[in-house]
Amino acid sequence: MGRAVEGVPASRWRGIADRVLPRLFFYPFIIASLLVFPAGIPWMILGWLILFAVQRGRGKPGWKSLDICVFLLLVRGLDWTPALILLGVLMAGCSVLEFKSLNRPAAIAAAALAPAWIAMAWTWTGVGHAGRTPALDPARPIVCVGDSLSAGGFPRVLARRLSVPVVDKAQGGSQTPDGLRLLAEVLALKPQAVVLELGGNDYVMKKTRSATRANLETMIQAIRATGAEVVLFEVPRGFVYDSFWGIDRTLARQYDLELVHDGAIRQLVLFGPGSPLSSCSGRQLSYDGLHPNDAGHVFLAGRVEAALRRLYGDAVLRQK
Repeated sequence: MGRAVEGVPASRWRGIADRVLPRLFFYPFIIASLLVFPAGIPWMILGWLILFAVQRGRGKPGWKSLDICVFLLLVRGLDWTPALILLGVLMAGCSVLEFKSLNRPAAIAAAALAPAWIAMAWTWTGVGHAGRTPALDPARPIVCVGDSLSAGGFPRVLARRLSVPVVDKAQGGSQTPDGLRLLAEVLALKPQAVVLELGGNDYVMKKTRSATRANLETMIQAIRATGAEVVLFEVPRGFVYDSFWGIDRTLARQYDLELVHDGAIRQLVLFGPGSPLSSCSGRQLSYDGLHPNDAGHVFLAGRVEAALRRLYGDAVLRQK
């Protein structure tokens, strides 16, 4: 028996490894691609492009990798920026050309994937960083409007950290129509910035994407018309598929807003009670798997503080 095992040709072991190892990597990679935060989408795409290049380099067809990547992007429900659309079209076109064995056109399309990805990554990572540097007015407050993820939580932490007044107008259970009804009261405070964390309950209550977007857009336009800035939370609506197709990111891109990426709220879930990540790290950010505990409020306040510092610089911080 021992001699028989020892006599197995090395080529056979390589054949087994070639069949088994790719599967051990491939399926977890698909799962990771479905779960990656929207902010990490460029790096997810890069992973599939590298896989495509490796397959091509080994003389094997790579069109399946491109097809899977495009399919995953469609499944995710994202903000389809012009650069992402171009990259998606190139990937799909390259896949079709390679599948039809049109080698030279496929090679030309493949060569265009790298610059198209660079353009996509550049524009995607730039979303959520406003291109303005407004002057800080010590007398005008920063007003927080949100639901139960904000109410009585991170705004109070911000109030201890910032050099300007912070007003908490968040209310548990709020939806975007509630934000609209509160708008006149918010604007009467003459804020220099409004932190908007709304839209999660719209999703829970099955409001339409178009209605939620219209409400958020009305609030953003009214706030910006007074010369105030908007810091917008990117609200996750499902870990895999976003039925609202990234409206927060779309609005941040359209109106050049500061965006608190959805990884902030997602981490309240990932580090909730009973979560393996929370158990392993000893870190817990929510008391029920979503709503922040004291550590979660501090965590969210840090994310909002970072957005305000990008706008106003260190002057927005209280001097120690």
